[in-house]
Amino acid sequence: MEPELDYEKLKRSLAFFVERYLPAEIVTPETHPVRVLERMEKERMTMARRGLSVAIADNVEGAQDFSPSEVREADAELERRGAYTLTFLRSRFTRRRNKI
Repeated sequence: MEPELDYEKLKRSLAFFVERYLPAEIVTPETHPVRVLERMEKERMTMARRGLSVAIADNVEGAQDFSPSEVREADAELERRGAYTLTFLRSRFTRRRNKI
């Protein structure tokens, strides 16, 4: 995770993705990604930061096919929650691959 990024703000972004896009039937109190992070924070914050970074990158990748209106809608809700917007997260977490 980039050190200048606010951990709590990233966690709010993850909570949004989980609530909005993860099927509710697979989320339990034990498997909820934010609750898993909170348990990790008590043990090893370094591991929690890494896990959060991977989870955000995975969600950004999963949102690659969003239409411009879906991105605007997500950005507005994320901003309202005091979280990083999808547009911002894309700029920081998109995996750039060299094409040959």
